[in-house]
Amino acid sequence: MSSRLHERMRIRHRPEDAFALVSDVRRYPQFIKYLSALRVRKESVEGSMTYLEAEAVARYRFVTERFTTAVTLDRDVLGVEVSLIEGPFNTLQNSWVFHHLEDGSTLVDFMIDFEFSNPLLQMLLAANKERAVHFIIEAFRSEADKRYETVGAEDYDWSADRVAQ
Repeated sequence: MSSRLHERMRIRHRPEDAFALVSDVRRYPQFIKYLSALRVRKESVEGSMTYLEAEAVARYRFVTERFTTAVTLDRDVLGVEVSLIEGPFNTLQNSWVFHHLEDGSTLVDFMIDFEFSNPLLQMLLAANKERAVHFIIEAFRSEADKRYETVGAEDYDWSADRVAQ
Protein backbone atom coordinates (compact mmCIF):
# COMPACT_ATOMS: atom_id res chain seq x y z
CA MET A 1 0.00 0.00 0.00
CA SER A 2 1.38 3.37 -0.98
CA SER A 3 1.84 6.27 1.40
CA ARG A 4 0.38 9.56 0.23
CA LEU A 5 0.77 12.91 1.92
CA HIS A 6 -0.37 16.38 0.91
CA GLU A 7 0.96 19.53 2.57
CA ARG A 8 -0.19 23.09 2.02
CA MET A 9 1.88 25.86 3.53
CA ARG A 10 2.79 29.48 3.07
CA ILE A 11 6.39 30.56 2.61
CA ARG A 12 7.66 34.11 2.65
CA HIS A 13 9.37 34.02 -0.72
CA ARG A 14 8.11 34.88 -4.21
CA PRO A 15 6.50 32.02 -6.15
CA GLU A 16 9.06 32.41 -8.95
CA ASP A 17 11.88 32.03 -6.42
CA ALA A 18 10.30 28.93 -4.86
CA PHE A 19 9.84 27.43 -8.32
CA ALA A 20 13.46 28.22 -9.24
CA LEU A 21 14.70 26.48 -6.09
CA VAL A 22 12.70 23.28 -6.63
CA SER A 23 13.69 23.33 -10.32
CA ASP A 24 17.39 23.46 -9.41
CA VAL A 25 17.64 19.67 -8.99
CA ARG A 26 21.39 19.56 -9.63
CA ARG A 27 22.01 21.35 -6.33
CA TYR A 28 19.76 19.13 -4.15
CA PRO A 29 22.69 17.20 -2.61
CA GLN A 30 24.03 20.51 -1.28
CA PHE A 31 21.03 21.03 1.00
CA ILE A 32 19.12 17.74 1.28
CA LYS A 33 21.07 15.74 3.83
CA TYR A 34 20.19 12.23 2.64
CA LEU A 35 20.91 12.80 -1.06
CA SER A 36 24.56 12.01 -1.58
CA ALA A 37 24.58 12.46 -5.37
CA LEU A 38 22.36 13.59 -8.21
CA ARG A 39 22.98 13.94 -11.91
CA VAL A 40 20.77 15.00 -14.77
CA ARG A 41 21.05 12.37 -17.50
CA LYS A 42 18.81 14.09 -20.05
CA GLU A 43 17.33 17.54 -20.44
CA SER A 44 15.05 19.10 -23.05
CA VAL A 45 13.10 22.33 -23.28
CA GLU A 46 9.87 22.91 -25.21
CA GLY A 47 8.42 26.38 -24.73
CA SER A 48 7.69 26.91 -21.04
CA MET A 49 8.29 23.23 -20.22
CA THR A 50 11.58 21.64 -19.21
CA TYR A 51 11.93 17.87 -19.03
CA LEU A 52 14.68 16.22 -17.01
CA GLU A 53 15.72 12.68 -16.31
CA ALA A 54 17.54 12.73 -12.98
CA GLU A 55 19.41 9.94 -11.23
CA ALA A 56 19.86 10.24 -7.47
CA VAL A 57 21.64 8.32 -4.74
CA ALA A 58 19.99 8.43 -1.33
CA ARG A 59 21.68 7.25 1.87
CA TYR A 60 20.05 6.77 5.23
CA ARG A 61 21.82 4.85 7.98
CA PHE A 62 22.58 1.39 6.57
CA VAL A 63 20.63 1.82 3.32
CA THR A 64 21.87 3.25 0.01
CA GLU A 65 19.47 3.36 -2.91
CA ARG A 66 19.76 4.68 -6.47
CA PHE A 67 16.70 5.81 -8.37
CA THR A 68 15.84 7.67 -11.56
CA THR A 69 12.97 10.10 -11.99
CA ALA A 70 11.31 12.05 -14.77
CA VAL A 71 10.95 15.70 -13.78
CA THR A 72 8.65 18.13 -15.58
CA LEU A 73 9.10 21.83 -14.86
CA ASP A 74 6.24 24.08 -16.03
CA ARG A 75 7.15 27.78 -15.79
CA ASP A 76 3.65 28.89 -16.90
CA VAL A 77 1.89 27.37 -13.88
CA LEU A 78 4.94 27.34 -11.57
CA GLY A 79 4.59 23.60 -11.11
CA VAL A 80 6.96 20.66 -10.79
CA GLU A 81 5.94 17.04 -11.38
CA VAL A 82 8.17 14.08 -10.55
CA SER A 83 7.56 10.43 -11.41
CA LEU A 84 9.57 7.25 -11.11
CA ILE A 85 11.47 5.79 -14.03
CA GLU A 86 13.38 3.12 -12.09
CA GLY A 87 14.49 2.38 -8.58
CA PRO A 88 13.52 0.78 -5.29
CA PHE A 89 9.90 1.92 -5.47
CA ASN A 90 6.69 0.43 -6.77
CA THR A 91 5.35 3.99 -6.80
CA LEU A 92 6.98 7.39 -6.56
CA GLN A 93 5.25 10.59 -7.58
CA ASN A 94 5.43 14.04 -6.18
CA SER A 95 4.38 17.51 -7.19
CA TRP A 96 4.90 21.10 -6.17
CA VAL A 97 2.64 23.98 -7.21
CA PHE A 98 3.45 27.55 -6.20
CA HIS A 99 0.54 30.00 -5.94
CA HIS A 100 0.82 33.80 -5.73
CA LEU A 101 -0.65 35.30 -2.56
CA GLU A 102 -1.82 38.90 -2.36
CA ASP A 103 1.08 39.97 -0.12
CA GLY A 104 3.69 38.66 -2.59
CA SER A 105 4.44 35.46 -0.69
CA THR A 106 3.68 31.92 -1.84
CA LEU A 107 1.19 29.22 -1.02
CA VAL A 108 2.86 25.88 -1.68
CA ASP A 109 0.92 22.73 -2.52
CA PHE A 110 3.18 19.71 -2.06
CA MET A 111 2.12 16.11 -2.65
CA ILE A 112 4.08 12.90 -2.44
CA ASP A 113 2.93 9.34 -3.05
CA PHE A 114 5.42 6.51 -2.62
CA GLU A 115 5.68 2.80 -2.01
CA PHE A 116 8.99 1.00 -1.65
CA SER A 117 9.29 -2.39 -3.29
CA ASN A 118 11.15 -3.59 -0.17
CA PRO A 119 8.49 -4.24 2.53
CA LEU A 120 10.91 -3.45 5.37
CA LEU A 121 11.84 -0.06 3.91
CA GLN A 122 8.17 0.67 3.24
CA MET A 123 7.24 -0.16 6.82
CA LEU A 124 10.06 2.01 8.22
CA LEU A 125 9.29 5.02 6.08
CA ALA A 126 5.51 4.71 6.27
CA ALA A 127 5.72 4.83 10.06
CA ASN A 128 7.69 8.07 9.82
CA LYS A 129 6.31 9.51 6.58
CA GLU A 130 5.09 12.80 8.03
CA ARG A 131 8.43 13.37 9.73
CA ALA A 132 10.29 12.51 6.51
CA VAL A 133 8.14 14.86 4.42
CA HIS A 134 8.55 17.69 6.92
CA PHE A 135 12.31 17.12 6.82
CA ILE A 136 12.30 17.53 3.03
CA ILE A 137 10.07 20.60 3.12
CA GLU A 138 12.20 22.21 5.82
CA ALA A 139 15.36 21.58 3.78
CA PHE A 140 13.80 23.52 0.89
CA ARG A 141 12.46 26.25 3.19
CA SER A 142 15.86 26.70 4.82
CA GLU A 143 17.61 26.86 1.43
CA ALA A 144 15.05 29.41 0.19
CA ASP A 145 15.80 31.54 3.27
CA LYS A 146 19.49 31.51 2.32
CA ARG A 147 19.01 32.25 -1.39
CA TYR A 148 16.04 34.61 -1.62
CA GLU A 149 14.58 37.78 -0.21
CA THR A 150 11.84 37.45 2.41
CA VAL A 151 8.54 39.00 1.28
CA GLY A 152 5.08 39.46 2.76
CA ALA A 153 3.87 40.08 6.28
CA GLU A 154 4.90 37.70 9.03
CA ASP A 155 1.33 37.38 10.32
CA TYR A 156 -0.45 37.34 6.96
CA ASP A 157 -3.69 35.30 6.96
CA TRP A 158 -3.48 33.49 3.63
CA SER A 159 -6.68 31.52 4.23
CA ALA A 160 -8.71 34.44 2.85
CA ASP A 161 -6.79 34.51 -0.46
CA ARG A 162 -8.48 33.01 -3.48
CA VAL A 163 -6.10 30.46 -4.91
CA ALA A 164 -6.79 28.53 -8.09
CA GLN A 165 -7.18 24.84 -7.32
